[in-house]
Amino acid sequence: MSSEAAIPVVVLAGGKAKPELEAVIGVKVRALAVVNGKTLLDHVLDGVSAAPSTGDITVVGDVPASDRYHGIPDGGDFVTNILAGVDRYRSSEFVLVTTSDLPYITGESVQHFIDGAVALARSSSAHMIYPIVEVATCYARFPGIKRTARRLKEGAYTGGNMMLMRPEFVMQQKQRIADAYAARKSPAQLAAMLGYGTLVRLLLSQTISPGLLTVSLLEKRASSMLGGEVRSYVTPYAEIATDLDKPSDFTAVKPA
Repeated sequence: MSSEAAIPVVVLAGGKAKPELEAVIGVKVRALAVVNGKTLLDHVLDGVSAAPSTGDITVVGDVPASDRYHGIPDGGDFVTNILAGVDRYRSSEFVLVTTSDLPYITGESVQHFIDGAVALARSSSAHMIYPIVEVATCYARFPGIKRTARRLKEGAYTGGNMMLMRPEFVMQQKQRIADAYAARKSPAQLAAMLGYGTLVRLLLSQTISPGLLTVSLLEKRASSMLGGEVRSYVTPYAEIATDLDKPSDFTAVKPA
């Protein structure tokens, strides 16, 4: 990848901490919480900058200006912020989008995902590549920080906090992406978008039989919902799936 064009990065640093979280971290913007001597945002900037294949960086959120990145104000919601950041790189083949709450992220973990995701995107003509990590790996690496996981036929996985995207596709399908995000907390809407059969499999796989749901099936349903090819990439790096968003997460962090 070193001879190819550098991949631009969008760091999502929007959103304000709820009162109970602000009481723990001492700031309103979660990205500015200090963990092991520096802000979460700086941990992420250091990590993505250390990956050989990354290039220009845009941070979306109400954070201080810096010569390390281009800044875009918080647009008020997750999807709006993604679109604002990705739009800056519309002419790029790929863009890496990451959250700003990953205190353990490293250049090695980012580069491993980029290498695998770019290869998968090109071989499958996928528009989005999403990292998944075996949840047992996360607990072994960072005990005490709880993760949300899904039991699938292939194993129990948790999702990573970054994604490789094709900018042109994202901007073309922005309404579908917004609708999918809005439906995430509504079983009825989610069922209509994923298909009721898939939703039933999802529910049963968590309570009765993990074999009812596979990675491939979820990829197909996500692709149908978003209007493009979505693929997952299994990475062994728990660093890109270990975010801090609850008070208990911050209190569980041990000094570096």
